[in-house]
Amino acid sequence: MSEEKSEEAITKTTKKAREKSAQYPSYDLSPCIEFVRVVDKLGRNQVAEGSLLSELRLKSSNTKSYKGKLSSSRQFGLLDSKAGLLSITERANLVLYPTEEKKDVQFKKLIIEAFRSPALYQKLINRFDGKGIPKLETLANILMNEYKIAKAVKNSAAKVFVSSAKFAGVLGDNNVLQVGQTYEAITGEAPPAETEIPETGQKPPPMGQVHSLKLALSSGKSATITVPSDITRADVERLKSMLELLAVEEGTE
Repeated sequence: MSEEKSEEAITKTTKKAREKSAQYPSYDLSPCIEFVRVVDKLGRNQVAEGSLLSELRLKSSNTKSYKGKLSSSRQFGLLDSKAGLLSITERANLVLYPTEEKKDVQFKKLIIEAFRSPALYQKLINRFDGKGIPKLETLANILMNEYKIAKAVKNSAAKVFVSSAKFAGVLGDNNVLQVGQTYEAITGEAPPAETEIPETGQKPPPMGQVHSLKLALSSGKSATITVPSDITRADVERLKSMLELLAVEEGTE
């Protein structure tokens, strides 16, 4: 390889490395729900990626639209993926198959919770909830300069955030973000605490670290739960069972 070509290759590699972006949903909630609906059609749990690709008439899992919808659906807490097997989450299951009489209320609640799930959106909601969202151009620049979204995708990321907010019904007049207010109006409760859903291949926090989650409860009460960073799904289920027992005991007093 000549020196000129070698320098060109290094330049391209450097450019590609600089283009790397922080995680963000590249598709809004609506197409993600349709994507999850296909997984549900194919068996709901542990669906082989190859089966899904075949159903979507795609040849490769590296297809941009496929990768984008898969990642976005995971960030919204609608889909789990492990070792090439895909499963819909409990949230997605209830979106597709509501269990409450007021189905529209349950749907709105679940969609707002999904909107609050991506790590990037949690930060943006904390910053703008109750305030007007900047114009798309300004929001895109904020995403690039303050949240490490690549320049090449900043405009798309901004548009998807706004379109997802509209789909979730949390964008009011004058582009005011109303996540907490809308959730409380629907449920009568403050929105629950959210934790980041890691992307496939992302390394978990170091062993021994813990997460403290502050949860808003009814009647202005709150609770803090501290869990190890390497908590397993089985442990989460145990915690759920223990909390349910506490609720039963409280109701019998």
